[in-house]
Amino acid sequence: MNNKTITESMATPEFSRPIPADSIKIGKSDHKIDATHDECSDLAKRFGLLDLNFLRAHLKLNRKGQGDSLRIYVSGHLSAKLSQPCVITLEPVISEIETDFVVILDTITETLKIESEIDSGNDDIIDPIIDATVDFGELIAQNLAIEIDPFPKLRDVDGPGLTLETAETRENPFAVLKNLKTK
Repeated sequence: MNNKTITESMATPEFSRPIPADSIKIGKSDHKIDATHDECSDLAKRFGLLDLNFLRAHLKLNRKGQGDSLRIYVSGHLSAKLSQPCVITLEPVISEIETDFVVILDTITETLKIESEIDSGNDDIIDPIIDATVDFGELIAQNLAIEIDPFPKLRDVDGPGLTLETAETRENPFAVLKNLKTK
């Protein structure tokens, strides 16, 4: 395998739906995107899942502007069913994810423009449009990753030594020092 092939394979996301930004209709539009079986398998490997049964999203886009002043507002809803190993028993934990997300895509070309967005006090996250293309598959995959439980656990399973203590029930490690002071 030559270096070009390695680099190209690293740059291609498992779930890719690249669309040239200028080809997106000005104004509002709706798009439904489903991951194929192979894409689900590849994403499961990427995220350390046992299985990703399905991944689908409904995106509502609102494009404003063009060229260097292009901005796309994305309001999305994603649905997924997945299984991942329980952190205690390693048995499959099945999860269904239904979540909404909002992303603003912009052809930010100047550092000054980025700084003015940060200084404006606006809490919205602005992602750059790179090479005049938006990869909606990768955008959906990233939002799925945010929703995956990093420590999945089967219900009613407690592991050895895994008890939850509160500040009231835990003995203060410095209590011994208090006794030394009175001696």
